[in-house]
Amino acid sequence: MTNQSEGKRLAKQLRNVGPKMAQRMLDVGIDTPDALRAMGAQAAYRKMYQDGDAYGDFNAAYLYALGDAIRDRDWLQIPASVKADHLALAQRLQQAKKSANNKNNPHALD
Repeated sequence: MTNQSEGKRLAKQLRNVGPKMAQRMLDVGIDTPDALRAMGAQAAYRKMYQDGDAYGDFNAAYLYALGDAIRDRDWLQIPASVKADHLALAQRLQQAKKSANNKNNPHALD
């Protein structure tokens, strides 16, 4: 794990990215804005949130923030079509996790 000052430094370089998200980026090797751009928002999101967020959920807002950090625009300005694509990815990941959990715990639905 990297130190907090590195996370704050990266957060200052990327619009929409706060220190916690920046720290998660650093933890998976995304250490510059160029590294995020090269990876792309969806690939970065998948890498950063392999098991979901701190609550185990796949929050599309994080994906919106990453995508618009790449574009240097406020995530609230995201086009509806891009927002729909990002939301669909987050929902697919959430459903896949739920399915995997149910397979690992056959009594989860009892």
